[in-house]
Amino acid sequence: MAAALPPSTAPPLLTRRSAAGLLPFHRARRGQYAAARHGGCCARRLRAAAATAGATRGLTRRATAVAAAQGRAQAGEGAEEGSLQMVLLSTAVAVCGSFEFGTCVGYSAPAQAGIVSDIGLSNSQYGIFASVLTVGAMVGALTSGRLADTLGRKMTMRLAAIVGIFGWLAIYLAKGAAMLCLGRVLLGYCTGVLSYVVPVFISEIAPKDLRGGLAASNQLFICSGCSAAYIIGATISWRFLVVVGLVPCAFLLVGLPFIPESPRWLANIGKEKEFRASLQKLRGEKADISGEATGIIEYVESVQDLPKARIQDLFHRKNMYAVIVGVGLKVFQQLGGINALGFYTSYIFSSAGFSGKLGTTLIGIIQIPITLLGALLMDRSGRRTLLLVSSSGTFVGCFLTGLSFYFKAQGLYTQLVPTLALYGILAYYVAYSIGMGPVPWVIMSEIFSINMKGIAGSLVTLVSWVGSFVISYSFSFLMDWNSAGTFFLFSAASLVTVLFVARLVPETKGRTLEEIQESLMAVT
Repeated sequence: MAAALPPSTAPPLLTRRSAAGLLPFHRARRGQYAAARHGGCCARRLRAAAATAGATRGLTRRATAVAAAQGRAQAGEGAEEGSLQMVLLSTAVAVCGSFEFGTCVGYSAPAQAGIVSDIGLSNSQYGIFASVLTVGAMVGALTSGRLADTLGRKMTMRLAAIVGIFGWLAIYLAKGAAMLCLGRVLLGYCTGVLSYVVPVFISEIAPKDLRGGLAASNQLFICSGCSAAYIIGATISWRFLVVVGLVPCAFLLVGLPFIPESPRWLANIGKEKEFRASLQKLRGEKADISGEATGIIEYVESVQDLPKARIQDLFHRKNMYAVIVGVGLKVFQQLGGINALGFYTSYIFSSAGFSGKLGTTLIGIIQIPITLLGALLMDRSGRRTLLLVSSSGTFVGCFLTGLSFYFKAQGLYTQLVPTLALYGILAYYVAYSIGMGPVPWVIMSEIFSINMKGIAGSLVTLVSWVGSFVISYSFSFLMDWNSAGTFFLFSAASLVTVLFVARLVPETKGRTLEEIQESLMAVT
């Protein structure tokens, strides 16, 4: 009851006694509060210390992980440096097929005078001999993808080299037009197969940061083969020129047993053990291939669930973009007139009043260093940039050449005509060698998925050789119709190529083949 009374009504003694009795209690409570505050403070300090220790341990673990990663990176760099030897060796063996391609294409220009004189062919018969190479190449293109998918990349190159040897022997032993054409068709089949399988093999074995340059070596050695045929053909007879074509076939056959098969092809046919062994050999014994191998296996498994690729699948929405890019580049490559100039270089120079032998020799000299420059720039400047610069340059070269023939027909600046033709054709070859020559083959080997690569690659290669046949066979008729107009048409095609590349062609540098497929799927 006392507690319920107001303080003013409580007796003073009771109040003092109550206060005295409550004093120890308040002191005890203050001690508990102080202890609690102290304990809380200590707890907070302990938690902070624990957090600091945990953070320190986390930093230590992260530092350890970074150090380990740096160690692995350094080890990987060393392994990559060591493994580059096998990648380069494999590429060197494969591009023997590219050199063979070049000698087959370049053979007809320096051999024309000798064959016409010795065998007694007319100009129209020699035109058939020169262009029939593309007939065999079309057959080779049709079968190249299926052969490469069934037999493997190495066995397909081996088969092509054997066919090429028989083709060169047929030409060497020829006594008439029929034997010459038979040998030329066999060489065409050889080049049709090699033109597909070589860039595909190189792109499948190369690291992503080197793939463009290594794949561009395909065109470099095509140009080297052409140049060898031009330069050596100017000094020896057409029969002995056959040896220039036999040598790369022999090197290809000798070198193939010493290089690994394409790891992506092995993965695609389910040979996982051989796939890992091949990839390890290409990347180095100490290299960690787990990440790359997993990416390849996952991608292969994702496409193997799909039905077997058919021709009509090329026109499926998800494949159409890649088909348009691949086929379009090869169409414009041919419409630019490269095979017309390649087969009839000597004739073009002579028609413009310039020495045919000197002209072909100059082309042979400049092609190799310019193509090498393009290969070095492939993984730096990118595919699109080289294509845009190259197609602009071929436009200028063809326009200058057409202008020289126009001046000749009109009787204007007659002393300038040979020089203008020389500069125009040299400008064309310089521009073509840096971009429109190598890049379409590189992009063709990159943009198609592993399950569509055989069919789509065969289609692109077939289109290339059909275009080559049409242009090379019709070139003499076009020149009879209007020499200047022929080159103006080629220059117009190069101008349209610039627009095509700017609008549709994707950039593929610095990405794995699997990453390229993912990006193309996103576009469609």
